[in-house]
Amino acid sequence: MKELFDHHTQSVEIYLDKLKKHLQNPIIKSFLEIPEHVALLKEVRNQPTPELKKKLDDTFREFYFNIRFTTYLSQTIYFNAINYDKKIKLVSERYQLILDRPLKDEGELTFLDLLSSSENMRNTDIFIDSSTIMDHLTSYDIFHAIQSLTENQQQVLSLAYIYGLNDSEIANSLNKSQQAVSKSHTKALRKIREIIETEQRRKGQK
Repeated sequence: MKELFDHHTQSVEIYLDKLKKHLQNPIIKSFLEIPEHVALLKEVRNQPTPELKKKLDDTFREFYFNIRFTTYLSQTIYFNAINYDKKIKLVSERYQLILDRPLKDEGELTFLDLLSSSENMRNTDIFIDSSTIMDHLTSYDIFHAIQSLTENQQQVLSLAYIYGLNDSEIANSLNKSQQAVSKSHTKALRKIREIIETEQRRKGQK
């Protein structure tokens, strides 16, 4: 987006033509669908100081990172879910005969009956409900970054990206205000981005 502000004296027609070309990019189009971003863009257009340009650049970089992060998690969770279903099917087929086999000296009681007891079903529910965002990550850098977040921030990310809840639904689930959840969500993503960028710079210096 920097080329939009290379020449403050450029005509409005040239500026609008450049902006129109940029709007063909779905990422930039999505970025400019947010009123705050449009206001910042206008501010930079009217007063293209280095500070405002940097603010716009940082805002866009954060927006772009959030999209990439969300896409990564969505794809990772999707493929993990497929692999999990395949493993469950394989295990189910492999051990079906064992599950149906009567327990020794227990008459007609089978392993399946034992596993289906109320106590074990409760344990299964706990196992399912314990799924967190950490269980689905394949990138070490992102795993390390999320590991540094607070427990509350990790919980918000898990509810958002594992269970698909929006900030309002997360707020209801955690009995918190939507503003508090949105703030925690934003701070978590920003911290992840900062940690990953720091790690990438460190690797680049080697």
